[in-house]
Amino acid sequence: MAVTKLATLVVVANVADVLIGTTNFNDENDNPQVTNYESTDQIVERLFNLRSDAITRAVEIMSSFVNVKPKREAKAPKKSKDVVGTNHDSESKAKNGEVYQTKLAKTSDVNPATVARNQKLIEDVLSLCPALPLEFIAPAFRKFGALASASKKTNRNDSDDEDNLQSNFSRLIYNMPFRRFIITKSLLLVSGASTVIRAGSRFCSIPSNPIAAYMSLGPLLLAEFCSLCYDLENTSIATKNSASQSTHYLSLTQLSLRAFSFCVHGLSTSTTNQAMSNAQRVQFMISNAIRIASRAAPSSKDGWDYYQSLNVQGNNAPQDEIELKKSLTPFVSFKVDANAPVRLCLFSELMRSSMYGEAIECCHLIKAAAASFSEPSIKHHLSVMLLRCFEQIKQVGVGLLSLDHGEGNQNESCVCYAIDTAFELNNNLDGDTFVPFPHGFLGLDLMSKKGFQLARSKMGLTSMCPNYWPEKHLDRLMDEFSSQLGCPGTIQQITWALTVQLGCSNIFSEVMNSSSPVTKRNSGLACIRSASKTSGSNFAKETRSIANMISASIESGLNSAEFVTAKLIPHMSGSTLNMAQRLVMCLLMSASKVIHASSPSAEFVDTSGSFASLLLKSTKKLYSILARLLLSFLANPHSLESSETKCLLKYLASNLMQSVAALLYTLQEKHETTGGKFLTENKIETHGKISALLVCEKEKLDNAFLKIGAKLKHVGVISDWLQEYSFISLNRDFVIKRADIQLAKEREAPRTKKNTVSGDKRKINCETSGKMMKQKKNDKAAVPVAKIVEGDEEVDDVSHDSGGDEEFESDDNDVVSLGNLTNDMGDNDLSEGEDLDGDSFNADSNEHSSSEIEFDSENE
Repeated sequence: MAVTKLATLVVVANVADVLIGTTNFNDENDNPQVTNYESTDQIVERLFNLRSDAITRAVEIMSSFVNVKPKREAKAPKKSKDVVGTNHDSESKAKNGEVYQTKLAKTSDVNPATVARNQKLIEDVLSLCPALPLEFIAPAFRKFGALASASKKTNRNDSDDEDNLQSNFSRLIYNMPFRRFIITKSLLLVSGASTVIRAGSRFCSIPSNPIAAYMSLGPLLLAEFCSLCYDLENTSIATKNSASQSTHYLSLTQLSLRAFSFCVHGLSTSTTNQAMSNAQRVQFMISNAIRIASRAAPSSKDGWDYYQSLNVQGNNAPQDEIELKKSLTPFVSFKVDANAPVRLCLFSELMRSSMYGEAIECCHLIKAAAASFSEPSIKHHLSVMLLRCFEQIKQVGVGLLSLDHGEGNQNESCVCYAIDTAFELNNNLDGDTFVPFPHGFLGLDLMSKKGFQLARSKMGLTSMCPNYWPEKHLDRLMDEFSSQLGCPGTIQQITWALTVQLGCSNIFSEVMNSSSPVTKRNSGLACIRSASKTSGSNFAKETRSIANMISASIESGLNSAEFVTAKLIPHMSGSTLNMAQRLVMCLLMSASKVIHASSPSAEFVDTSGSFASLLLKSTKKLYSILARLLLSFLANPHSLESSETKCLLKYLASNLMQSVAALLYTLQEKHETTGGKFLTENKIETHGKISALLVCEKEKLDNAFLKIGAKLKHVGVISDWLQEYSFISLNRDFVIKRADIQLAKEREAPRTKKNTVSGDKRKINCETSGKMMKQKKNDKAAVPVAKIVEGDEEVDDVSHDSGGDEEFESDDNDVVSLGNLTNDMGDNDLSEGEDLDGDSFNADSNEHSSSEIEFDSENE
């Protein structure tokens, strides 16, 4: 019976929802005194009340039934005789199932949290219904939204307050559930999550005219946001602090700003052929929204006018994109005018008022608007200003909306969302990568700063400008830019800021040079400091999120380098091959810098060593890509002496190698987590596998160094500089062969006795075992091959005849390499017995001096 009632109520709410969208407000005359408006208002109010009553009744029915677990009665077990054919285990399991089976029972004690959860469930079910058409939502916003509420307040008289409250028109204006209903339906409309139904027609796509929907609803939604921000109950502050029904809903301000962001995103990514560009459409819509928001919230008019009067410049950007950047300055900006008093932008004001939910939606808004920019330098400037907005939180100044909600809850933040937006605007690791250009690229002077920035802009890369960052960072950034392949971007800045905030472990105190230019003064950022001032649990959560974003950026850059190395370079030749090899070197260089910057604080990011393990995994992949890239130079060995190659190899030997060694030691000594608990065996085993695979890839890289060095000597190119960056172990004094391993396995294998049937079979077994014993005696009498290592040559001190080379060459395939030993220890991403293409990568094909696994007898 309850299920039937519940289904009926859901159908009633759905029908009322659809019928509300069929009403016509007759926008020809916006005068509430017209009789048509009165009748329409009455119809809308009745339908909405019917929908609300149906939802309320359905929630009451759902909340009145709770899961009841019957109590288990303790009874003495009955003794029964064992009867053949009975199954006592199945009977006992069936009884246990009956005892623990939960049932629904009706109760009068209803928990408010249960009511809120069930109401949210009913609303989610109704959101699957067709969205309201644009012909209803836009007039409803104008008639019952923020504009109507503002005009009502200005024209209200105390004498007719009671009369106004009695009319349908006034009740719908101040009805917040009806306001939420309209905003939610507009969000479903502009996001394309629902379809539209019209009376007498079929379902159609949403929206049927997208540009018109975005242009008409966007300004109205921003006006709703600005008007609702002044009421504390409609913001995310009340949602976080209240334990009532609102905790299961987004606040009205979040809903309206999210819907406005969808309108901006739709205009930025529109592909319709019109005279206006995407940047012009977004700029026109935002300008119109600012004008309407000034009317809906008169207190914000001064702030909008201040930012609209500023002059904004763009570097080599089209005029329409410069105008759009000017329209976005009220939302995100930092000290646009140094001589003027401090005026906080919208993002800084939301952060200072602890409206973190609205601040997150503001980050999504900036990301959506940036999709219409074709100039990468503007995106980079927006990302830096978004991060520097945290510097103004503690400053005394007037905000854009002049909000006065106090500081609120200081145990939360939205730093990770701002950093994620900044990373995306910076094109992740590509923005931190130095890209080589061919001589005379587009006729530009690449030696000049302006020509180099213009070349990067043509390639879709951000033009780095140190002046965007704090003044304390300028000296370090200028030194980095002056160095070869120096291109510090947003990711490196965030990485160093996180490292100096968390500190370095004792192991890295010797690795980090005492004269290193990285300090808290010249590398710290306000966004990281603001997160550290929150609660310990929130800061730990933010730190893990930032670390995961850094790891994802490194992985993205390495995937690009892997694709070029494995799929493109094998099919290139000439100058194209040279440019591709130099580009991959630059990608590996940027990834190496981020790994080196993240290593000192990896121990403090999490308690299980997961971030340190991710860094080692990325380093393993970097070594694998570099080994294959070095082997590609066999086709053009003269190109190996490029400046990019020398700079990368020098950085790996002087900086990254020490950081990786310290990370390996840190991961090896990691045994405990918080609270004195120990790591699980699976976690320790995973760390050990990653470390072993890293060492394996390093040896493959050393083999590639030897191979390319021999090739350079053969073609007559001096390769002494290459030997400085290869680290080969020369302390091995004997060889493990496959025959020895096979004999050891057979010797240690368990022996099983078999019943013999005939004397002939027993005789055959005796002969076989005799041969095995004789072969084992010969193996024990054999003397291990000792070798004397002299420089790059190895001399056999046992066999000196002319046939020694042929004999050693025949045994070369029988030698166990480190890559084959770790063949079964591959991780989830790539099988370690194969190269990046899936082809066999056998280190034994190199010289026997580096492919054999030797052990130091002294250490043993």
